[in-house]
Amino acid sequence: MLKYIVLGLSLLFMTACGSSYKASTQVTEQAFVQLTGNFWNTQISLDNQAPVMVTEDTVESFELHDKDVVRFPVAPGPHLVTISRNGSVIVKRKIYVSNSNVFEVMVP
Repeated sequence: MLKYIVLGLSLLFMTACGSSYKASTQVTEQAFVQLTGNFWNTQISLDNQAPVMVTEDTVESFELHDKDVVRFPVAPGPHLVTISRNGSVIVKRKIYVSNSNVFEVMVP
């Protein structure tokens, strides 16, 4: 009889510890270009469109790892990023951003 009790308790413990864990991740259909560094008072242009002035009044920033950053939503795919300050181009880069990813551009 003791043998059956031990067997029953063993099976109970084994099934209790054998639960599974499942997680689901939702992927957004958007990508972002993120500016870090000295980006205030610059102009950003994506794919030769009209430039956007990057000032504290025109874009919203947030803190990430103790640094201010700004993000611009873009469609997934290739893009040309041009950043200017005082009429001079300081960053000109061709990038590829995949779905739900962030491409970070360090502004000198």
